[in-house]
Amino acid sequence: MKDYRAPETRSEALALLEQHVERDGICEGCLASWARLVAFPCSHAQSARRFLAGAPTAGDPADPAGQE
Repeated sequence: MKDYRAPETRSEALALLEQHVERDGICEGCLASWARLVAFPCSHAQSARRFLAGAPTAGDPADPAGQE
């Protein structure tokens, strides 16, 4: 997944949240990926949280990541 765009699936949102975590008030994912000092939560973490707040749960027919 390219983390420069908003997540499209629940699994992408979860992966973003795993990478973009707080370290001393800055975003670890932004620092590691682009050497950017960005306050946490960064825009990536915020978009992932927004997606998860409105996304269907895993296994829901409306969630393409839940269908296997």
